[in-house]
Amino acid sequence: MGDARRREVEIEIVKKFARLGYQVQPDAVDLLVRYNEQGIALDTLSEMVVKSLKASTAFVISCEQLSDILPQRDSGKAIPPPDIIKSFNGGESKNSDFLAHFISRYEELSGIIKKRLNCSQIRSVRNLKSGDEVSVVGMVSSVNKTARGNLLVDLEDPSGHIPVVIPPNNEIIPDEVIGITGTLSESGYLFAHRVVYPDVPIHSSSQISLPLTASSSPIYAVFISDMHVGSEAFREDAWYSFVDWLKEESERINIGYLLIAGDIVDGIGVYPGQENDLAIMDIEEQYRSAARYLSSLPEDLHVVISPGNHDAVRSAEPQPPLHTRFQRFFAPNTYFVSNPAYVRIGDRVVLMYHGQSFDDFVNSVSRLNYSKPEDMMIEMLRRRHVAPIYGNSVSIYPNGHDYGVINPVPDIIHCGHTHTVGMAKYRNVLVLNSGTWQSQTGYQKKRDITPVVGCAILVELTQLKTRVMDFSNDRRNKREK
Repeated sequence: MGDARRREVEIEIVKKFARLGYQVQPDAVDLLVRYNEQGIALDTLSEMVVKSLKASTAFVISCEQLSDILPQRDSGKAIPPPDIIKSFNGGESKNSDFLAHFISRYEELSGIIKKRLNCSQIRSVRNLKSGDEVSVVGMVSSVNKTARGNLLVDLEDPSGHIPVVIPPNNEIIPDEVIGITGTLSESGYLFAHRVVYPDVPIHSSSQISLPLTASSSPIYAVFISDMHVGSEAFREDAWYSFVDWLKEESERINIGYLLIAGDIVDGIGVYPGQENDLAIMDIEEQYRSAARYLSSLPEDLHVVISPGNHDAVRSAEPQPPLHTRFQRFFAPNTYFVSNPAYVRIGDRVVLMYHGQSFDDFVNSVSRLNYSKPEDMMIEMLRRRHVAPIYGNSVSIYPNGHDYGVINPVPDIIHCGHTHTVGMAKYRNVLVLNSGTWQSQTGYQKKRDITPVVGCAILVELTQLKTRVMDFSNDRRNKREK
């Protein structure tokens, strides 16, 4: 179900129950939408709910009440294919103006921030007066330090610029959208008392799941990234150890999905001297080989592939799905999405993003590093953008809309790129970075990059419980981290 249709269903649910004399909490609306997606008509749902509530005095319907009323999920059904919610499909840009791109970012993120500020105090930069304590929302044009160690930020909104002095304990990065509450001095500087980020809400939809009976089986998904097929350092032994485990485990539990967050192949000419690290020198043959490796997986597994900076797509983001020239090598159970992309698996929304913006985060915030990718992914969520910094590592393909804005808030965000493993939960969003299947290359050794090889993250989608499986040893010695 796409965003527009989903919103229509949500509105229809609220109106239907309002006519019957009930208010429905947001999490309960979300749960009703999910039952509707599984084929239960809204009239049927409302009839079941109202009939059960007639004996009570409740007029506000909660998710907990619905869990006791609605029918349990049918465990005998086949695992449904992934629902691709948002995927950029490439094509020529209708709007090559970067201004439209950044206006799109500003409007979407400022709308989120303004809901968290005192609306009566929000002003445009042009209308500020000295002595006023006001709130403004703007995009960071530049960040410097004052002689006293404070941050001097040039903040821009559609009406103009203003210099803002911010205490040094704040981490401000270029091109992000923030809210400031502060006092304007006679010299024209806004002294910040409070910095507000767009951030994800504390209570996200990740708390909602369809009820399970004792007889039903939870659905699992596996997350991997950075296969780098075609590289001399591709760990074929670890891959087949993973395949053996997946086949065995699929006999025991319902593993329905495999999500791969980019760099399926090593590519050609991606970095200086790469030809010395390649086992396969032809890009088409690299994808043929990758498809063969994936064909050894269970046939009923739904495989979702998004590209990365090593794949044969344009480097500018959003990157479109792999070209049909390469898609044709893969089995019918393979789904191709853009980078970034939103996919619903089971009852969960996953944001897939390869992660090239990690390079910019590391260079902009001193405490961040590649060994803890989960920290950088949390910063993405706080800023509600997968790649807020423009003009450095991540190039942009402008088309009038900023696809990097994180909307909707996912249940899971899955990245790669760093070749390290990291997991965390931030405001009920599960954050995953799933390592690589490529051992250290000569180029990586020069850059002091030590990869975490041969790992897969298994996630139970109802409770979002995780296990990291390590296949870096031989098949007999695979172990759980």
